[in-house]
Amino acid sequence: MKSFLLSIKQFFWPDDTAIKLRRAELTFWAFVLALAYLPLPLGFLTWFALVRPLTIISNLQGKALFRAAYFYSLMANIFLLYWVAIVTPPGMVAAVFILSLYPATILCVFVKIYRWKKALGLAVLPFLWVGMEYFRSLTQFAFPWTDLAYSQGYYLTFIQIVSVIGSYGLSFILVLLNISIWQAIDKSNRLEKRVSMAIAFIALIVAVYLYGWVVFPLYPEPGKVRVSLLQGNVDLETKWSPGTRDYNFFLFDSLAQDAARDSADLIIWPETAAPCYPRYEANYRELLENTAVKSGAYNLIGALEIQYANHKEKAYNSAFQFSPDGTMSAAYNKIKLVPFSEHVPYQDYLPFLTRAFLSKYLDLIRTNKVEWWSDFYPGDSALIFETDKINYSVLICFEAAFPEYVREQILKGSELIVNITNDTWFGRSAGPFQHLRIAVFRAIENRVWIARCANSGISALIDPYGRETAHAGLYTRRIISGYISPLDEYSIFTKTGPIVGEISFYFTIIIIFSLVSVWLWRRSYRRFSN
Repeated sequence: MKSFLLSIKQFFWPDDTAIKLRRAELTFWAFVLALAYLPLPLGFLTWFALVRPLTIISNLQGKALFRAAYFYSLMANIFLLYWVAIVTPPGMVAAVFILSLYPATILCVFVKIYRWKKALGLAVLPFLWVGMEYFRSLTQFAFPWTDLAYSQGYYLTFIQIVSVIGSYGLSFILVLLNISIWQAIDKSNRLEKRVSMAIAFIALIVAVYLYGWVVFPLYPEPGKVRVSLLQGNVDLETKWSPGTRDYNFFLFDSLAQDAARDSADLIIWPETAAPCYPRYEANYRELLENTAVKSGAYNLIGALEIQYANHKEKAYNSAFQFSPDGTMSAAYNKIKLVPFSEHVPYQDYLPFLTRAFLSKYLDLIRTNKVEWWSDFYPGDSALIFETDKINYSVLICFEAAFPEYVREQILKGSELIVNITNDTWFGRSAGPFQHLRIAVFRAIENRVWIARCANSGISALIDPYGRETAHAGLYTRRIISGYISPLDEYSIFTKTGPIVGEISFYFTIIIIFSLVSVWLWRRSYRRFSN
């Protein structure tokens, strides 16, 4: 154990002064990158935040290269995702250490090519980076929260381009901006090249802003469907404690009736607003049915689901629609779960990491001194909820971070995207603000209205250009109502999909496969030649 702790210390604060200074500078630039994601208009930092890390890492080889690349990636993820520790400290540690492998690997691949042919390395870097971001959205380990594009969330004019090229396309542009700055200040380049790179940097920014200025309408279009969001602001202890559990139902019933008096067609409750299993707890289901009947509107309610198969219990994070006649007309089980927070990826194959297994051996879990991850299962199919005025699909919490998944719901017939969440876990950290900006990207990409209902904020009605036409801040109890329009036309992104991400991903796979093949061939050749 002592040697392990010493190794950790050496990694973060080595004895070698040169390496120590390198680590310090990489930490600084990782922090600068993280600043761009704060709820402040600091997105411009991403335009050059990668320049020095790329310069430093590109001059290294071998183990020093990977260590520096991983250290930079690790520090960036710590600064970006520190708030996950508020929910689950072990989950945050696991997520950060795993997620840091992705950019570290890509940076190493880039440097291998860059040191062989500089121009080729610079040309493939945007593909490698975006390919990594796309890969990060795949499998049950998916966590695409920190894509570069999301740092631009407060520049609505600048991000209108994502309706054409998607968020992956914007990430591609941001990497190009960093390359342009890097080459413009690189004194080893000829003056003509440095000037041309500076011009390219400015021209690219102007072109993206110009597109946004042209397509951005002055005012939101008037809507036809009245939607109300119930931001209950119920603290976690009140919600889940047996003695105060019923309070949730009476509170949201009162809010729903207030929304009904405001002529709501669709009333939306937050994620797990009803702390129960409606399908199996008849008394609570009856309360929800009565609320829907009294409101005379469709109620979309976040709750829990449980299913039994092969003598095994499976729990789901779900959403239920109750029709105006009180019937529970549809239910959806969340498909995209937060790894090492809501579940252990592939938990049927990694049972030793589940809370149920670990709680048998770790007193910290049994006594609740440490918040561990939950053991939810992912749902197996998406669903379009139908009402007499609009068809909509539901994104529960983290699902808003998946561009292709949202697009699929639009193509299946969704005319409105509903995002329900409970960001109470994250306190007043950057997490709730980042989460909201991700939803803004999905609205712009598909030119669709998004109704985002959060238990403690931030709730908002977001128009197809990313504007919040109604808004409730953190830790307030409010009903947000407004008119929205059903989707009537697909955007270019909706029609074509995340092609920038897909092309970059396959390109990245080809590059890595080629490098590995060359390495294996050289290794075999040296072995046989000896």
